[in-house]
Amino acid sequence: MSDEIKDILTEIGYTLRDCGNEYRTKPLYRDSDNPNVLCIKKSNGVWFDFKTSKYGNLEELVKITLNLKDINEAKDFIKNKFSYENIKVEKEKLKSRKTFSKSNLNKIIDDHKYWNARGVTSETLKIFQSGVMKEGKLRDRYVFPIFDKMDKLIGAAGRDLTESSPVKWKLLGEKSSWVYPFKYNREFIRKSQSVILLESIGDMLALWEAGIKNTIVIFGLTTSSRVKQLSLNLKKIYISLNNDSNNNNAGNEAAAKVKNDLLKYFDENQIEIALPQKNDFGCMNTADIIQWKSQINL
Repeated sequence: MSDEIKDILTEIGYTLRDCGNEYRTKPLYRDSDNPNVLCIKKSNGVWFDFKTSKYGNLEELVKITLNLKDINEAKDFIKNKFSYENIKVEKEKLKSRKTFSKSNLNKIIDDHKYWNARGVTSETLKIFQSGVMKEGKLRDRYVFPIFDKMDKLIGAAGRDLTESSPVKWKLLGEKSSWVYPFKYNREFIRKSQSVILLESIGDMLALWEAGIKNTIVIFGLTTSSRVKQLSLNLKKIYISLNNDSNNNNAGNEAAAKVKNDLLKYFDENQIEIALPQKNDFGCMNTADIIQWKSQINL
């Protein structure tokens, strides 16, 4: 089946890159110079455009690529040239994203002492509408609300202040849908045409205080499809996870895995691993961070 799918795609003009269970290519139905943004499964021809978030089955791809008038014309084109039998694949039902009432923001107290002690100014923290939560699931945590592009509240990240919880950071919401803090720094990312991928909000705040604001927090060691989608039109992606070279190398190994994953979507010259000189950016002062910045020509 995969050979027939490959033949069909080649026939309608696609140059394919073999990526294991899928092909990667440049979409021919719209303007694009990214050779990895269109993903097509070998097993059934289902495709996904990471730039536009459009997807469908093979017949639909043939239709929009050849600018045919309807899906039946696409089916006839395939039937007349190939023995491929249509595999009926239902489009994945879009799961409605969980949202929270903005009334929860009224429960956040304007108390920034924890981060002030770590060198982050109250002026910076107020930008992110953050503060201490005194009730609910994030009680006694310093909370950063997470918003989507429509300014809906879709989650929150809470840092434990008691130092007694086994969970340092507690996350509410669907992390895979977060692109944080894009609400507050989208112009800095667009202007620089680059983004720095960080493990945690603490790293982001340290860089922000040093004047470096083109950052995205991935809340862990992997990048979501939404973060990749944001990065598609950028010239440079810096992977700046924790530097664990003096410990277990977890962050260093994770950075290499993130790079390998991103290479499915981006050219190698777009991606650079740029780890902090110390364990993380929160351990570095402003002078250290400025020196790090100069070394990577940011």
